[in-house]
Amino acid sequence: MSNNKKYLNTKNINSGNKQFYDVIVCGGGPSGVAAALSAARRGAKTLLIERYGFCGGMATAALVNPWCGHEFTDPKSGKNASLIGGIFREIVLELYKRGGYGSALSPAAFDDELLKHVYDTALIGAGVQVQYHSYLRSVKKKGEHISEIEVFSKSGNQAFSAKTFIDCSGDGDLAAQAGVPFSVGRTSDGLTQAMTVSFRMANVDKSKMLETGNLRSARALVDSYFQKALSNGDIHYPYRNFIHFYDYPRPGILHFNMTRINLVSGLSVEDLSKAEMEGRRQAFVMGEWLIKTVPWFQNAFVEKVACQVGVRETRHIHGLYTMTQDDIKSGKKFQDGITRSRYFIDIHNPKGSKDVQQQQGGLGALKEGFGPRPGDYYEVPFRSLITAHCPNLLVACRALSATHEASAAVRVMATMHGIGEAAGIAATEGKNVNTVSGEWVRSQIDYMQEKPDYNEPWIATMGFPWSEPAIKRSIS
Repeated sequence: MSNNKKYLNTKNINSGNKQFYDVIVCGGGPSGVAAALSAARRGAKTLLIERYGFCGGMATAALVNPWCGHEFTDPKSGKNASLIGGIFREIVLELYKRGGYGSALSPAAFDDELLKHVYDTALIGAGVQVQYHSYLRSVKKKGEHISEIEVFSKSGNQAFSAKTFIDCSGDGDLAAQAGVPFSVGRTSDGLTQAMTVSFRMANVDKSKMLETGNLRSARALVDSYFQKALSNGDIHYPYRNFIHFYDYPRPGILHFNMTRINLVSGLSVEDLSKAEMEGRRQAFVMGEWLIKTVPWFQNAFVEKVACQVGVRETRHIHGLYTMTQDDIKSGKKFQDGITRSRYFIDIHNPKGSKDVQQQQGGLGALKEGFGPRPGDYYEVPFRSLITAHCPNLLVACRALSATHEASAAVRVMATMHGIGEAAGIAATEGKNVNTVSGEWVRSQIDYMQEKPDYNEPWIATMGFPWSEPAIKRSIS
């Protein structure tokens, strides 16, 4: 972990209704939790603002599962490792110790209810002030610097000031209100990746699936029924062209990433409302079909539907460096690289069910050129988190500076833990973050100086499907 140096010139002041902090983090998803923990553990008085009554963001509210972005398999030995350590490893180990991480077919699956508690415990232990049920309302600036944010909650309007702000909202809401330039979606038409409402099935007989020994083969058992139903018209389901589920670290439960809502914007309340209802409808269409048709689901039921639609893409800020598709596929390394990943360019088609990275007829198999070569990985540069337009702001979420294609790779949650941890470190420097040395930030992250981690719990799990050669990978 990072060192615990005391943050200098910190005062615990309350003046009227305005409260002062060293670091304010907006958004309590994986990146926001990591950012707040990282800053607080280095001595900064830290406030975390989150709209729900729990942290986790896409991991909890949207039921996105499993962790992606850290998986690495040595192409020679076949041994599994993690590319990301630090706070991410700490969280995983706590889940693993309590039986909430890893399952027979999905090594990086996690128990999202336990995760809420693990996050809470870590934040309390680090001294982070957490304010749930709170929404960012407005931003005030003095010159180029953010001076204050206004938050709305059951307590009314509250004003908070800080030296440094970290935008972990996912959509870049803080950055946008601060006037930071951004783009939305893909360059050609501004459309964003499709959304998904994830859901879980319980009381599933997983015995035959477990006997196959791997997730791809387990999916194939169910997909044979799905393809037959599609061809003979027994089900109308144009949203996904193959069955897509993950194992879950509890008996009889499978996690489904099967719904798809196209042509909607995560920046529109009308579209979000439409997507929530349509996603739930698709979840029950699929769940009821599985129960009616597939023998291993005959006693199953839809156990949980996400309380928030999963949004994959909205804004991309214009930072000091914009990540590109070539950075991903070439496994580019940076002097200011602050985390690493080998997750592929996973673009959920804004318009249809077939994704650009899918091989024809491959049921999710990946084309060449959409991920690093086996045994390689890429890094995320610190410069993609900062902008010339707002010196005391870091954008440590999927809204960082990246193209539509590159964002589709770096947006995933294990990677976001690493990005958030780096942002928290930089925020404690007590000066304009766009003048903080990215090379120095890298030097403060222990795992960036080390080889992939082959220890527990990574060695205890089966192979990662997205870490195998491109022709065999499956979409997530």
